[in-house]
Amino acid sequence: MATHDATSPAAPDAYLGVGVPEAIKEHWFRWEGATWRRMRHLGTNHPFPPDQRYTVRTPKGMCALHREHWLGYRNMDFDPVSGNRWPGGASSPFDPIGRDLARVREERRCEWDEKASEQMRLIERICLSGNSPQCSDSEAARGNSA
Repeated sequence: MATHDATSPAAPDAYLGVGVPEAIKEHWFRWEGATWRRMRHLGTNHPFPPDQRYTVRTPKGMCALHREHWLGYRNMDFDPVSGNRWPGGASSPFDPIGRDLARVREERRCEWDEKASEQMRLIERICLSGNSPQCSDSEAARGNSA
């Protein structure tokens, strides 16, 4: 589902020195584009790519309740000070194995980002399936885009 409109910035022609395929440009602000960008970072031997979930926009057709949950997971950030594993909290202490604490912190950040993205995708699938009893019935709530 392409999410272009007149106010959307266009996808770049190149990203990290690699030409952006037209199919990816069409989905630059969706999960397909985020996955492609992540793979470009991995292709540069950067084992800890930046989080791409902030570049993904909410799909049109999500109800207000699911959009709120989707945004909640998008805005749930890893705490580099505590280093807690997903979903964070006192029950997950930062007890790294090894001496490279920066690497362990980056591994956990990536793990956090991947799991938050998985939850966002799950919420999208549930809402857009049309079978969720949690969906708000208001048609005015549908069609929002972040």
